[in-house]
Amino acid sequence: MILRVFNWLMIVFMLAPLALIVWMSFTPTAMFRLPVDNFSLRWYREAFNYPGFLNSFLLSARLALISGLLSSALAFFAAYGLVRYRIPGRAAREGLFMAPLLIPAVVFGVAMLQFVNGIGLYNSFWALVIAHTTIVTPYTIRTIHAQLRAVPEELELAAMNLGASHAATLWRITLPLCRRGVLAGFLLSFIISFAEVTVTIFMTGPAYQTLPIRIYNYLTDQVDPTVVAISAMLIGLSLALIVLLDRAGGLKTLRRK
Repeated sequence: MILRVFNWLMIVFMLAPLALIVWMSFTPTAMFRLPVDNFSLRWYREAFNYPGFLNSFLLSARLALISGLLSSALAFFAAYGLVRYRIPGRAAREGLFMAPLLIPAVVFGVAMLQFVNGIGLYNSFWALVIAHTTIVTPYTIRTIHAQLRAVPEELELAAMNLGASHAATLWRITLPLCRRGVLAGFLLSFIISFAEVTVTIFMTGPAYQTLPIRIYNYLTDQVDPTVVAISAMLIGLSLALIVLLDRAGGLKTLRRK
């Protein structure tokens, strides 16, 4: 009973700031003021009328989409090798794939800056793609790895015994059976890439400002409820993606892992 009460208190503690942001986004005044007596959509209109926010949102969505697709493809083959092949040092390789999660974001950002600058991609969209794909791939490997372990290897062997090539078996048997894990990994990587800030700052200049960077720069010049309205919309988007992730079995997969 005490543990249940504690869990509910923690839920309230974590969600209260988000609920407060949504509530404040409907204020009609130019100042952050509570309680909100009169509700208005003024700052939502301001957010859509500011072209920089819309352009940054489209950039973040495109970046998250490409990074999610690339990480899903890379993670599928990496997870397949970890699950299906009994090669010495498998645990060490799995730990190597998870290494980006252990490195502080600032250190990782500096390292990626040196790398993309060395290959001539600094201040480009593809520098962001490389950095974000590297960041989100460990999460995708985690979900696909757990899903692949639930796929019987005997089905693949039976398909190959009936004449299917290894590539055809992967495409027609293995991938469809673990599609929930692939979809969950893609959604999770999309959310993480969309919200990434620290590493993104190191990758490009003013030409490529993702939405989190645009919000940060906006707040350095002025403070008004426009960013609160944008944050409320992002909360709604994140909630929708998390629901899709849960429906795809991704949250259950992470808990099992």
